[in-house]
Amino acid sequence: MVLAIAACGGGGSSGGGASSVNATSAEGGWLSFSPNSVEVSTYEGESIPFAIKATSSRTFSNPFNIGIVDTSGTITTEVELTALNQMMYSAKLKTAPQLTAGTHTANLEVRLCEDSPLTCSKPLPGSPWRVPLKVSVKTAAEAAKRLALSVQSLQATTYRYDQAAIRFTGAFTGDLTGLPIRIGIFDKGNISDPAIIEQSGGAFTASVMSSHWLAEGEYSSNLEIRVCRDDPKICSLPVVGSPWTLPFKLTVKSATNLTPLKPVAGLGPWTSYQGGAAHTGYVDASFDTANFLRRFEHALNGQSPSYNSVAIDNGVVFVSRSTNEAFLMGIRESDGSTTWSTYLGTVSRINPPAAANGQVYVTTTAGLYSTFWIFDQQTGKILSRTPVNSQLPTYRMPTIYGADVYAADGLNGGMSKFSSSTLGKLWSKDISQFDLYTPAVDANHAYGFALGTLRALNTGDGQTSWQVEDQANSSGTSYGRAVALYGKYAIVVYAGRLMAYDTTTHALAWSASNNIVGQPAVGNGLIYAAGAAGTVLEARNIADGQLQWSSEKLGVDNVAEVIATRNLAFVTGDRKTVAVDLTTHKVVWSYPEGGTIAISSNGVLYILSPSAVSAINLQ
Repeated sequence: MVLAIAACGGGGSSGGGASSVNATSAEGGWLSFSPNSVEVSTYEGESIPFAIKATSSRTFSNPFNIGIVDTSGTITTEVELTALNQMMYSAKLKTAPQLTAGTHTANLEVRLCEDSPLTCSKPLPGSPWRVPLKVSVKTAAEAAKRLALSVQSLQATTYRYDQAAIRFTGAFTGDLTGLPIRIGIFDKGNISDPAIIEQSGGAFTASVMSSHWLAEGEYSSNLEIRVCRDDPKICSLPVVGSPWTLPFKLTVKSATNLTPLKPVAGLGPWTSYQGGAAHTGYVDASFDTANFLRRFEHALNGQSPSYNSVAIDNGVVFVSRSTNEAFLMGIRESDGSTTWSTYLGTVSRINPPAAANGQVYVTTTAGLYSTFWIFDQQTGKILSRTPVNSQLPTYRMPTIYGADVYAADGLNGGMSKFSSSTLGKLWSKDISQFDLYTPAVDANHAYGFALGTLRALNTGDGQTSWQVEDQANSSGTSYGRAVALYGKYAIVVYAGRLMAYDTTTHALAWSASNNIVGQPAVGNGLIYAAGAAGTVLEARNIADGQLQWSSEKLGVDNVAEVIATRNLAFVTGDRKTVAVDLTTHKVVWSYPEGGTIAISSNGVLYILSPSAVSAINLQ
C-alpha cells in the first residue's frame, strides 16, 4: 500500500500542490523522525490514530511528493499531512481495524520523490526512510475492561410521585483518556429520565432520576452506557467494548403508609434541639433498616427556615414556618394532618419551637417587638407573650428543663429563663452576640458557647458561675452549634475542631481537629461527628477524643447534624439523609430529603426540609 501526498519545501497538503524550495545539504541525515519508532496499543475491530513528526534541516528547489508505503496492511489509507512550519511536517495515521489479536510489526517506508512515490525514480537524497511500527492488538473481551464503573448494578427505592436520585461514576483506562469520545446513557426499560453526565478527562459522573409517573411496583431495566466517537444517540463510531450494560432495579412504594403507631420502650418526647436539654441527639433504641418506610410527607404552605427543626410531644409534631408572615402549627403523627395553625404576625424571623408540659414555646424576632410565646399544645391558643430584647438573630429552639424554659435572648446575644407554670420571665442575662444557638441545661447550670468561650450560668439567678476561653482560637467568629452534655463533659464543635470541656475542673479536657462540621451526637460512650469536611462519620472516645473508626463516604452535602441510636447514626445535609451502621461503618439507608432531623417516642424519624415534613417509620 502506498499513501501518496503531494508536498513541497514550504508546506504540504493532503491532496496535491507544490512550490519550489532550495536545497542546502545532501544525503540521509537531514530528515529525522519523532518518534523514530512507533508503538501503538489497540483492540480488535478498532482503528487507533497516531502521529509521526518529520523535521528537515534542508530545503529543495524542485517540488516533491511524499509517500508512505506499508506492504503489511498494518495501517489504513487514511492520512492527514500538516506542515507545522517550513521545516517540519506531521503525518496522522491510523491502525487498520482488520488486525487480529496479537502483535503486528511493520516498517513504514517514507518516500520523498520529485515524481510519483509509487515509482519514485527521482528520490530526494536519502529517500526512502523507514520508521518501525509495532501494534499490539488486544481481544474484544479485554476491551470490556476499558471502563471501570463504581457499581455493578443499581438499586433504588422511591415513593409514588417522587423520584429516586442515583449517582455513579466511571473511569476509563489510559488508552481512552486522550481520545475525543462522547458518552450517552440510555434506559432500555424507560423507568428513568435522561441521565445527566459530567465528563472530566478520563472519568465521568452520571446522575439518574427515576421517572415520576411510575405506579407502585417492582421494575427492572438495563442502562446502556455508550462510548462513541460521534453522537451517542447514533453511535455509528463506538469504541470497542461499547456499549456497557448496568442492571437497574427500582421499587416504587405507596406515597403514604399509615401503619399503627407503637411507642418504643424507653423513648420520651423530642422536646428541644437534638432531643432535649442535653442536646446529645441520642435515642436509646435499635432499628432495622428493612422496616424503614415513609409514613407521610406533609407539604408546608410557605417556607420553613433552613435552620428550623421540629419538636414532638403527645403524638403531635410542632413546626414553625414563615414567608415574612409567621405561623406555628401542629401535625398529627397518626396521619400527617394539621391539628391547628396559629398566625403570629409579620416578623423578621420565627425560630423553631420547643414542646413540653402541655405547652409549645417559640421566639419571634422583629426588632423592638421581639417576643417569647407560649401556646397550648392541644388547641394552639396563645397562653402568654413576653417581650424580649433580641435584635434580629436566628436561634435554635428553646430548651426545657423540668418546668423551666431557657431561650436565647438579649440585645448582645444572651439567655433568659421562663416559667411554664407562671408563664413569666425569671431572669435574663447578656453574654455574647451569636446566631443559631440554644442553651444546654443540667441541674445547676445553663451553658452557652460563643466567640471561643464556654460559659456556665447559674440556673438560679443567671449569674456566670465559670467560663473557659479557647486559647487556640479565642478570636474566632461567632458560631451557632449547641453544647452537648454527657456525664461531666460539655462537647462543642468549633472552627473545625471537636472539643470536650470538663465541667468539674472547668478546663478543656481535649480537642481533635479534622475539619469537623455540623452538630454531633453523643451516646454509647462515643461522640459521632462529621469529619473531613463532612465526607465521613467519625466515632471518637468521649474520655480522650481518640478516633475509634471512620465510616465510608457519606455522600451528604453540607452536613447539618447527626442523631445516634444503639446501632445506627443518622446524618443529614442539604438534600439527603443517610443511616450509617455503627458496626460495619457503612451507609445502609438513604432518603432523598435533607434538613434537620428528630425521632419521636413512636419510632418515627422526621426530616424537616424547607418545604415539607417527611415522616419515616423506623419500626
